[in-house]
Amino acid sequence: MKISSTDFGMYKKDNKSFTDALLAHGVSHMDYAAARLPENPDDIHELITYAVSQGMHLNIHAPYGENNISSTDKERRASSIANMKGSIDLVAKYGLGVVTFHPGRCTEETDDPEVIWADMMDAVAEIAAYAKEKKVYVGIENMELRPHELVFTIDDLNRFAIFCENNPYFGVTIDFAHYATHNIGLPDLKALKLPIHNVHLSQVRNGTAHHALTFTDGIVDVDAICRLLKDYGYDGQIVLEITSNVFESVEILDQAIKRLG
Repeated sequence: MKISSTDFGMYKKDNKSFTDALLAHGVSHMDYAAARLPENPDDIHELITYAVSQGMHLNIHAPYGENNISSTDKERRASSIANMKGSIDLVAKYGLGVVTFHPGRCTEETDDPEVIWADMMDAVAEIAAYAKEKKVYVGIENMELRPHELVFTIDDLNRFAIFCENNPYFGVTIDFAHYATHNIGLPDLKALKLPIHNVHLSQVRNGTAHHALTFTDGIVDVDAICRLLKDYGYDGQIVLEITSNVFESVEILDQAIKRLG
């Protein structure tokens, strides 16, 4: 398994030093947040080509936040799907790795979840077909416990398994911290009917994810997750989606992987 890190939006300010710092710590994989890349295509080109030239392997996290591929606002829904396709185009252009994208969610508390699910399935079908056309791997991500979200568990993710038929490019991104916010134990990966294209990891404290692995009061068991992934046969990236203590967290994860033998 390979350790990866988010870019923390540093590239919005044309900051290449984080690439150099990660490489110096033995980390040669990174997830770029598409929404936080510079607006100028020339600046994006410079950042990506620099990172790749230095030996960095890049994934892209498609825009999230206001994006919602199952929004009841049809214009918002269309623009969100277009943004997902834009991330796929970026990966195809530069020959990068996986695009992780968020599923749809309810817009209002009064929305009928099954109606939103139907709209989401239509949107994901379109994204999966586009990924296959562009030959880009994409992973739909399970979400943390928060209002309006719908995709939480392995059973939820399995509803998208239909899009894997004759399409090796469609799969999932398992976020273990998101899963931990539900307090339902570790996911049963053997029950998953889709391939795992990417993995996200952080610590969960007080019900929220994206904390550094250095916190000892969290509920995420890094060793147990690494063992689970090894038993499953996963040998891809584990992306540290954290906001502080990056290199200390890299060391914690590295030691957990080494303890697997």
